[in-house]
Amino acid sequence: MSTYVDPLIFRELQDSEVLPAPSGVRLRIMQMCQQEDIALPDLVAQIQGDPVLAGRLIQIANIPNLNKGRMVASVNVDLLLMVGLQAVRQMALAISLTESARRGDCAEFDYDAFWSRSTAMACASQALADLIPVAPPAEMFTIGLLADIGRLALASARPKRYGEILRGVGTDAPAAALRQEEKQAFSFDHLELAAAMMQDWLFPKLFCETVLHHKAADSTGLDEEDRQQRLIRLLELAACVADICVADDATRAALLPHLLQLGERFELPSSSLEYLCARVSWDWSEWGAMLKIPTRVLRELGSALAAATEQPG
Repeated sequence: MSTYVDPLIFRELQDSEVLPAPSGVRLRIMQMCQQEDIALPDLVAQIQGDPVLAGRLIQIANIPNLNKGRMVASVNVDLLLMVGLQAVRQMALAISLTESARRGDCAEFDYDAFWSRSTAMACASQALADLIPVAPPAEMFTIGLLADIGRLALASARPKRYGEILRGVGTDAPAAALRQEEKQAFSFDHLELAAAMMQDWLFPKLFCETVLHHKAADSTGLDEEDRQQRLIRLLELAACVADICVADDATRAALLPHLLQLGERFELPSSSLEYLCARVSWDWSEWGAMLKIPTRVLRELGSALAAATEQPG
């Protein structure tokens, strides 16, 4: 039962079968990961038949902080134990959604732009989790990818009304203004819907709360050293990196002071942030090629970050 959206409303949305949801072999993989008596060789065989999922899990298994031994070249039982069944299940969900929920009836909703930014945020969340060990990188990839899934869900479930809201607020409106309009129209906003969907998909409450609060991290009332707050701050920083990835040159320059400010919370100097953005850019481009999502490789940000460092305040 949802604790983020009125349970009756959420059940109505589910029953209408319009919310984004996994399907096919990846749904089967998710179901297998939840079985108590799972036969890991059978799961390996399922994953080997899915080149995109298999390739991504191999990449994750070869992250230096995760893999302390030799490089992994194929999906096997050892890889599953290294990455964890929870991460496998979440990754199967993420890839299923990115490949299936690519078009819809809401003319005002830019589906390509949505998945482009969501994928950039996923890559940023994973890269940050590799630098800042607050949560497993594979799981943070999925959390970043799903952080705005409530917007896609509203475009799918209420295309006409949501299109009216998007026209009314405009593309340059503050994120809080959009959430306020959503709340007035539906009694919940897209972050609450995202948290409800993740809860329904059996994500830990820690991650549901992270998504719920990452766009208002200053208002949680949590201690900055609390793990929940650190996850919220990490996702807040990942969102800023994603915005930098998708922005045009002028907008990107305006975002860099905020990036530096958020990086200070984790004691990340400008050199680390430059490395972070470059890594995310390349990873994002690889995902774009696999999933046919529009991406780009960013220009080097060293001089622009240095200039932003000199700005007052």
